[in-house]
Amino acid sequence: MKKITNSEQTTSILYIIIGVLLIIFRSETLGWAMTVAGAFFVMSGVLDVLKKNYTGGGINLFIGIAILILGWIVAGIVLLVLGILIAIKGAVALLEVLKSKKPEIVDIIFSACTVLAGIMLAFGNGFDILIVITGVLLAIDGAVGLLGSMKK
Repeated sequence: MKKITNSEQTTSILYIIIGVLLIIFRSETLGWAMTVAGAFFVMSGVLDVLKKNYTGGGINLFIGIAILILGWIVAGIVLLVLGILIAIKGAVALLEVLKSKKPEIVDIIFSACTVLAGIMLAFGNGFDILIVITGVLLAIDGAVGLLGSMKK
């Protein structure tokens, strides 16, 4: 039996949460994510400056302020990069599943859904319907992954 890692379960749960948020709030979710990311970098920068790490703090402050001010401009780039990374993760997982002697259908579906979700996120062009589809795929991907990790 393969040992279940908390990382697999955490990733699956995060996929479900992100998927549900995308379904419910559609493109608004992206604005929230950018605001949270920008605020995180600003707070991290302030903490770094208070700890006398001026270089790291300055960089974090700059990144945070840039995200907060220019967030929608760079949103397309962020979605593209994030989508590509998710698709690559799914492709690598799919290759590993297919290399195994007895690939399980749950693992194949999970990996394929991850690739599809990444592609949809990267090339969805921000239309609400594509965001909802991406949300559905991420939620399904997370549920299948969570069920698969519990089965092992």
